[in-house]
Amino acid sequence: MSKKGKNEELNFLYMDDDNKIKKNNKRAENKSAPRKNKSSNNKPKDQLFNFEEEIVIGVTRKNKGNVKESNNKQVKNTKTKKDTPKKNIDKKTKQRIKNNRKTQKKRRSLNLVGQTFKWLVLISALIASIIFFMMSPLFNIVEIKVNNNEKISKETVISLSKIQLGENLYKYSKRSIEKNIKQNPYIENVNIKRKLPNILEINVEERKTTFLIEYGSSYIYINNQGYILEISQEKLELPIIVGITTEAEQLVAGSRLNVDDLERLEVVLKIIESANSNSLAQYISKINIEDKQNYALTLETENKVAYLGDGSNLSNKMLYLKVIIEKEKGKEGEIFLNGDINKDKVFFREKI
Repeated sequence: MSKKGKNEELNFLYMDDDNKIKKNNKRAENKSAPRKNKSSNNKPKDQLFNFEEEIVIGVTRKNKGNVKESNNKQVKNTKTKKDTPKKNIDKKTKQRIKNNRKTQKKRRSLNLVGQTFKWLVLISALIASIIFFMMSPLFNIVEIKVNNNEKISKETVISLSKIQLGENLYKYSKRSIEKNIKQNPYIENVNIKRKLPNILEINVEERKTTFLIEYGSSYIYINNQGYILEISQEKLELPIIVGITTEAEQLVAGSRLNVDDLERLEVVLKIIESANSNSLAQYISKINIEDKQNYALTLETENKVAYLGDGSNLSNKMLYLKVIIEKEKGKEGEIFLNGDINKDKVFFREKI
């Protein structure tokens, strides 16, 4: 111990109690205060006190991860602060790009409108030139041909068409010409052809009279579809249909029989077809359709009436009819074929 230390200890012994207490407090303060060590700066780095790695009581240690995170946050903050002007630049460039796109779209739309307008002008000019060319005197009609007409004369067809020589070939539409010609009940179909440069061809398809209907002192001509073609006093050598239900005011040229008569007419067509296949059609002068459960044929040249029933099993009935006509030649009477051919007896009853 040094002399200075010994002197301090002796002084301490001779001190009173109050001074001893003060002295002890100063010593405690000097001990708790950190001592300066000149040699600490000369220690190597690995021997220096590392606050992060040493355990200190009462002090929570921050781990490396938190330090790194804080460092990263600082870096991010510094980056964001540095990058803020760049972001402003990006917004400006984006806005410029948007503006450029808008202008490009406008230019494209304007170009498209311009091109469309040009094409419309060209097409309009082309159509106008074609129309002008078509209406030239080169296409004025010099001849009208009518084909396939038998009942209706050529002059009647041309008159119905309302077309005259010297008129332009394209003045009227084909549809209007066809509609005009089909006003005649005999005309079923019309086909119009333009033979360039100046010939019009009309092809017609006529309806043919198949049956007659007695109408007072006249006769109504109808075809196999029930169309009324004409009312005439001339009697044709065709079967007469008796017992129709169509009203008298509907029996005019150009109209058609009612639905009930058309259904019966369908059976009549089957009867005529079967009679033709058995060479019996020439004997039939009238067909009574009043009772559709019992169609009756008048065989005027043979003075006989044949009852066929509802029109079923016609092929067998026509065979029996042919045999009875030949067997009962010259006799007036009735032939009953209206029963079941397989069960009921077919017979002839002579008129007394």
